[in-house]
This record gives sequence, C-alpha cells and structure tokens, in this order.
Amino acid sequence: MNKLEKWMHNDTYSGGKSLAEAQIQQTKARILLTIASLTYVILHGPYFEYYMVEALTYAAFYFVANGIALIRLRRQPFSIYGSLFFPLLDVGIITFGMLIDGGHSSGIYLMLFPTIIGNGLRFGNPLLVYTQVASLIGMLISTSYGHFTLLLPIDYTLLSWQVFSLLAVPFYVYLIGLKLEKAIKEKNIAEETSFQLLDQGPLPVFTYEIDQQNTPRILYSNAAVQHTFQNNGDYLIGKPVNVLTLEEDAQEMLEFCRTSFDEDSEHSQHTSHKIYIRGQSSSGDVVKLMISAMRMRWHDNWVGVCFMLDITERETLQDQLELMHRQGYMSTLVAGIVHDFRNVLTNMIGYAEVLHMSSSDEVAQGQINEIIAAGERGSDLITHLLKLSKNHQSDKHMASFTKADQLAQPLENIIGLTRLQLPQNIKLTCHISQPLNDVAISIIEIEQILLNLVNNSTQAIKDSGTIRVEIGMDDSHKLATPGHPALSIRVIDNGEGINQEDKDLIFKAFWTSRDSQGGSGLGLTMVQRIIKLHHGVIDVTSEPGEETCFNIFLPPYIDDSNELPAENNADISAQPEKRKQGGFDLTSTHHVLLVDDAPDILKIHQAMLSHIGHSSIKAESGKEALELFLSKDNSFDLVITDFRMPGMNGLELVRELRKIGSNIPILMVTAFGEDEQLQQVGDYQVVLLNKPVTMEKLREGITECTKLLKAERIG
Repeated sequence: MNKLEKWMHNDTYSGGKSLAEAQIQQTKARILLTIASLTYVILHGPYFEYYMVEALTYAAFYFVANGIALIRLRRQPFSIYGSLFFPLLDVGIITFGMLIDGGHSSGIYLMLFPTIIGNGLRFGNPLLVYTQVASLIGMLISTSYGHFTLLLPIDYTLLSWQVFSLLAVPFYVYLIGLKLEKAIKEKNIAEETSFQLLDQGPLPVFTYEIDQQNTPRILYSNAAVQHTFQNNGDYLIGKPVNVLTLEEDAQEMLEFCRTSFDEDSEHSQHTSHKIYIRGQSSSGDVVKLMISAMRMRWHDNWVGVCFMLDITERETLQDQLELMHRQGYMSTLVAGIVHDFRNVLTNMIGYAEVLHMSSSDEVAQGQINEIIAAGERGSDLITHLLKLSKNHQSDKHMASFTKADQLAQPLENIIGLTRLQLPQNIKLTCHISQPLNDVAISIIEIEQILLNLVNNSTQAIKDSGTIRVEIGMDDSHKLATPGHPALSIRVIDNGEGINQEDKDLIFKAFWTSRDSQGGSGLGLTMVQRIIKLHHGVIDVTSEPGEETCFNIFLPPYIDDSNELPAENNADISAQPEKRKQGGFDLTSTHHVLLVDDAPDILKIHQAMLSHIGHSSIKAESGKEALELFLSKDNSFDLVITDFRMPGMNGLELVRELRKIGSNIPILMVTAFGEDEQLQQVGDYQVVLLNKPVTMEKLREGITECTKLLKAERIG
C-alpha cells in the first residue's frame, strides 16, 4: 500500500503547494464544473424529466460528499481510498449526464477532459491514467445502457472519434507530464546536490527565517560555520542571527538579514546584499567577516541564505605587507641618502687630503686633519644609520626560511589576491611547479617581491596585456647545491618594455620612468635589496615593445648555510689577515687604471695615488676603462673602480676583465658598502673599499689587493 500511495500521490506537479492544497483546489473545480453540467442538463436534457429523481439524488450526494471533503481537507489530505473514490464519482456524474442528454453524442462528454487532465496536472500521470481508464469505461457503459434501455442510436463514427480523443489527448498530456516529471526530478536533484555542496563546502553558510516577532532565526548552518565560530550545529539552530556577531554589530546584522529577506517580487528573489561584520566565536575571538545574503525558495517556504567569507587572515596579511612596504621604503630612502652623503664626504675628505699634501703650515695641517677626522666620524655615523635602517631585524632576516609545505599555498593566495586588484584589461596567470623545497627567505618577503614585480608589470601595460608568474626549483643554478635546488621566480609581461639606456637605472633608488603616473622609484630597488639581503640573484631581459622578464633565484635553506666563506665578506675590515706575504714588494710603484663617473672624485683619487707614489690613467665609464685596458699602449698593475656607474657598472667591468683572462688586482670603491648587494664581488677576487676614501684607507686597500693576488698565485 505504501508503494501504491506513493505512486498515486505524486506531488511533483503541486507547484510548491501541499497535497491537501492541491486536493482542495481540485474539489472546488469539481463542484463548479458539476454545477455548470447540471444546469445544462436541466435546461437541455430530453430525458431529465424521466430521470429527474435519480439525477437530483445523485447530484445531492455528489455535493454533500464534496462539501465534506472540503471540510476534512482543511485538516489533512485524502487517503489513498479518497484519492481513488472522487475521480470515479466525477466520471459517474458526467456519464449519467450524457445519458440524460441523449447518449454519447451529448456535449457533456467534453467534461471528461477537464476531469482527466485536471487530475493529471495536479497529481501526476498515475492519476491521469486512472481517471482516463475510468472515463472510457464509464462512457462505454453509459452508451450501452442508453442503446439497449432507451433505444438511443449509436453513431459509431462519432463514438470512435470520442474513444480516440479520450486516448490521444490525455496521452499527449501524459507525454508532457513525463518530461515535466523528469525536469522537476532533475531540479530536485540539483537542489539536493547544491545543499550537499553547501553542507560540505569550505565557505561558511547558514539559512534563516523571519519569525512572528520579525527576528531572523537560524534554520541551518554548515560545518564551516561551526568550525569558524567553534560551535556545534544544534547550538545555533533557532538562535537569532546576531548570535554570531559582536554585541556592537548585533543590530546591523539583524537589519541586514531582514532587508535581505524582504523581497516582495519574484524578480528580486535572487538579489544579493553585502555587509562587513565583526563576528565572535564561542571562545571570544573576533572574526572579520564579509557577508552576502539573498532570499530563495526552498521546497514550500521562503528562506534567507547567508554566505560568509572570513577575511581575518587576509586583513592580517595585508597589514603585514603594508608594514613590510613601509619598512622597505624607509630603508631604501635611508640607503639613497647614505649613498649621496658618502659621495659628498668623499669630495670633502679628498680635497682635505690634497690640501694636507700641499701644505707646509703645521697649524693648517692640524686644522685639515680635524676636517678629515670630522668627515670620517660623519661616515661612521651614516654607516650606523644605514645598519639601523636595514638591520633592526637583520638577525631574523639571516635566519629566516620557509619550509616547502608552507610555500605553495601562500604563493597561490597572494597571486589570487593580486589578481583581484588588477585592472580588468590585464590577465594574470600563475604556474607553480611541484615539488618545492625549503628556501632561505620568509614567505612575507617572497610575497613582497611578487607584489612589487606584478605592480611594475601592471604599470608597464598601457592598454591590455598578460602577466605570467612562473615559480619552480632550479638545480642547475649556481646557488643550488646537490639535493638542494634554488628557488626560481619569473615574472613576465608583454608591456611597453625597458629601453636599453634605462636597464642600468631601474634598480636605482628614486629613479622612475613613470613619475607622471605616481611612480616612486622604490619598488624595484626594494625587490633588489630583499634578494641581495638573502644572497639571491636578479636579472632582467627586455626589448622595447616586447616581452619583459625578471628572473629571480633564491638560495635553498640548508642548516649550515649561514657559514659564509671569508672571501664573500665585502667589508675589508673583516678580510682575513692570514695570507702570507711572499717576495712581492708592497711599496713598489704601480700603474693604476682609475675608473669613476664623477670627475671630482677621479681628480681626488688621482692626487692621492700620486702622493702615495703611483701613476694612474683616468676613465669616466666602465666602457672607456675596458677600451683603455685592452689597448696595446697601456699596461696596468692595478684597477681601482667605482661600483655604481651608468652603462657598464663596476661589477660588469670586473666580469669582462676576468672573462678575458686577466688576474690583475682590483679594488672596488662604493658608497653603499653592503655585503648583501656586493656579495658577488668575492667571486672575482676583488677587494671592496667603502667611501669616503682617505689616504690611509686607499693605501691599505692597495696593499690588500696585492696580498690577495699573492695568495691566489701561491694557491
């Protein structure tokens, strides 16, 4: 009986109504149609007077039965017996009306179609078939009775068409019903699937309804809500929606849910509303939430649905990134000031040294010595300032690393968040090759590198374009060691590119080609500083109007990686003194190639060299110096070069000299003096000397170069 009842009571067609509501509707329609048919029979039926008593008795019984049905249906729907009884009652009164009206040719016959189709549309195909079969049987019985009792003629052609119509028209409706059943079944499956996805999804979701006091109350919450707020589902069910928020935001949450639920038109039922609210877990922790809500129809009722996005971690990450940006900008600002101030001190001390050399007045020499001493104190002061600006967490930097299993997901997150901030005309793609290894840098600093490089690429794209980020491990790079590949990051864009003459300037502090667009000139400088701070490598390849690619390599994290060889230390005060002096005469005269882009400094250094006893030839660029060195007319014993120069810088000049096989001693002078930025110098057996340069420091630097060459030849 349960299967039969399920088969008969198909509520697929209820349109959101309950079974009782559908049966009430059908009963009302039945009564109206019967009244119309009875009126027609009384006025038109030729045999009404003959069957008047029977007809009125049947009609009275029919109306009483339907009246009782209307009263009962207010409390509960029909049972299986009632569902089967009333279609038979309908067919009986219609076919009896046909008999009174003259047999099967009566117009009352047409009333069978609303009866059949009405049951089918309201209760599904099972009841349609049941009523159709009952109608065929009832019509044939009525026709046979009228023919043999009242001698009514039978029009077999008409009867055939009537039987065919009773078969064909309901069958057509039956086919439509099958398709409708399939569509509604698929809709129900989709609804259940959606519910399961919400229930198992990572996004916190809850549904609510408005009670009689106009208070939104929680009907359901998924596992993500329970995890976020550290509550179980049973605790939240029935509670007001503001149970999830801080007391200060409770009223806003209630009003938001009421407004989202107050949708009067069918067209606005999927309108979404958003609000930012501070939530509170059961442990008292504050959770920052972005909530969107909408009203939707779920089975027989309207419900509100709230989707919550926990942005607490995102806000924290944003605060950390902003802090890193501020610290980075300040460090870069101080580094730029230190660089320029050291050049000023170099000129001041240098000219003081020249005056000291040419003065024979003891009083004047004493005053000049005071000037030199003051300049050196100023140099020490700004060196200390530079260390404070960049090394207030230097121990943390040197010891920082990121484990492999904590690398991929944060990188994907930061790329995703960055993508949301891009203009709509720019496409950002990211490919992270697995597996990743431990790297000797914090994830926050990697994210800062990516943010600055993506921002730089965004500014380079004028109309529309693509930015590609490729992250993986490279075991062939020089930073890699056996079993510990280096981290490779490539940021590629198809923007306007970099002019050849600008390539040497892009990492210079405060230089920017987009000052009219609000560029600060610090982004790439910060990127380079972070990379050098962690002994990484960065280079750029670009052609104007074509693809620009920033290649970054960062060393792997190894337990003993902080034990750097002494040759990589760029501070000459830390250079080892254990090298043996051989048969070289450290006081001999040398012919020096002197390279610097500042004419004043060249003049000062040349005067110092001359006073020490060395001859020199000046070059104001790396390219000019290389030409002089390769000239057959020149033979040099020592190269003294500045580090920062336009075009070919000092490090590139050193590379070219070593590439042609020269092992000439080289002394490199810089106003930066940061071993992080110049740690590659040690790979080429170069001694580094920090500005400002005094006579004594220059003499010691030359001596150290000669010692280094001596040690290399012995080795």
